[in-house]
Amino acid sequence: MPERRHSTTQIESVLRELRGVCGARVVADESGLIQEIHLLVEADRNPKQAVRDVESALLAHFGIHIDHRKVSVAQKGNSSRLHDPLRLRWQDVQITHEGTRAVATVLLERGGAVYRGVASGVRSSTQIPRLVASATLRAVEAAHGLRERFGLEDVATSTVVGGYPVAIVLVSAVRDQGEDLLVGSALIRQDTLRAVGVATLDAVNRRVSAFPCDTETHTEAVASLPISDATSTSSN
Repeated sequence: MPERRHSTTQIESVLRELRGVCGARVVADESGLIQEIHLLVEADRNPKQAVRDVESALLAHFGIHIDHRKVSVAQKGNSSRLHDPLRLRWQDVQITHEGTRAVATVLLERGGAVYRGVASGVRSSTQIPRLVASATLRAVEAAHGLRERFGLEDVATSTVVGGYPVAIVLVSAVRDQGEDLLVGSALIRQDTLRAVGVATLDAVNRRVSAFPCDTETHTEAVASLPISDATSTSSN
């Protein structure tokens, strides 16, 4: 039975959903057979594991067996940030419901220590991303010994750049010298809430080390969004 052919666009779309993959390009011949696959992955992604993920994804989604030698992997040249002892890394988010309210719990990791931020607000689909961003900011403050230094200005989850959905978070950072606006972004792959959290970290991670500590670091911080925040909507 002849092998079913799939478009390179379909295959690239699946490959871009794999963990740590920033970009994918598939080269096929005139008959549709894959000749080359080129991946761009994050600096902390193991290239061999990325190739194995490609093999598994093609087999599961399309029934295609691919020779691993046809897959080339390039890593982003940003590995220096992986060794920054102050940089927090995204770990997980949990959403629970309490009647008409929702609670977002975000976990961040740094050097083996896990920091927890919690935010609660009105239980609505438009507000959950805002809760995740707020909880992320609370976890960042807890990790750096800060008290009410970051404010969530806005969250957008329907922005499209180059055909790809992107989460954008705008944060206000308050210091004794004044106020700054920080913006962060992240591609939305399979998990919108994770992208919101990563975008929030992208906004503040490079600037937070410049803030003097207000208190000792803690492993948890909690915030409750006021009604004025909870009734606003995310921008497009």
